[in-house]
Amino acid sequence: MTILITGATGFVMSGLAWCLAERGHAVVAADLHLPDAALRGHLDGLGGSVTFRQLDVTDAGAVRSLIGDVRPERVVHGAAITAIPPEAERGRFVETTRVNVLGTLHVLEAIREFGGQRTVVVSSGSVYGTRADRDPVTEDAVPQPQGVYPITKWAAEALAARYAAANALEVAVVRLASPFGAFERDTGSRPLLSAINDWTRAALRGETLRIGGPPGALRDPIYLDDVASGIAAVLLAERLPHAVYNVGWGKGATTEDTLAAIARAVPGVEIERVPDEPSRWPALTRGVLSADRLRRDLGWTPRYDLDSGVAAYVGWLRQPPPR
Repeated sequence: MTILITGATGFVMSGLAWCLAERGHAVVAADLHLPDAALRGHLDGLGGSVTFRQLDVTDAGAVRSLIGDVRPERVVHGAAITAIPPEAERGRFVETTRVNVLGTLHVLEAIREFGGQRTVVVSSGSVYGTRADRDPVTEDAVPQPQGVYPITKWAAEALAARYAAANALEVAVVRLASPFGAFERDTGSRPLLSAINDWTRAALRGETLRIGGPPGALRDPIYLDDVASGIAAVLLAERLPHAVYNVGWGKGATTEDTLAAIARAVPGVEIERVPDEPSRWPALTRGVLSADRLRRDLGWTPRYDLDSGVAAYVGWLRQPPPR
């Protein structure tokens, strides 16, 4: 099957490209940025193929030209400017809206013209916003996004659903928990990396981890390979009983849980706890994402938990494997 992925040289979408090519699909990896040598090597020699195309999703003509040329059977639209710290939001407000909202409509407009069996729009658990309780959040929860990133992701979701209904397209949405894993880096659209990424890399450099914020601060991590397999399950399913799926472990991890997992994977790491200092990584203001729908409808199960995910990531950082 020929599958187009937008945003494909970014962190999460490059993991999806690997997952789909490893299963034998022909992946067209489109992104504003062409891949570096390390990512090309990572995606080379798999069961399928990965070809790279440069694409700015804010350019409607370029999107139309690419999709008209490729004629993909299925599409994953992952191109986005992702979570940005509040201090950076003001300077990228219009750009974030242009990429996340208009870029989505440009992709759907081209798919309407040239055809395609299914499009998966990649969204975020941040669309659920702050919630009074900390119960696991299901797809039926009413989104209440705050900040330009979750607002634009929610707007893109809503517009995509309406566009699909008006034009008889099959569009599904995946809302992701907080990924960590191979090739997590800032390519210009993801300035705030995960706590696990920063802490693990520092531990491997032999640095003392200076950890601010309360030890019980809760986050919603998921290892990249499980994110990719979850998106792939939605993309490749014969039929979808629902149009929206959360992709997460369904189990949060506190700061102390995460540090303990890193300490098991990197013995001897030194940790200095300074709970009175603020953390760069804010705690959840909602419960973790429930992935029960994904498990129930499509039979998806994650391969990893926190310990095995951190251990796999440490192994990759020590010597990126061919996988």
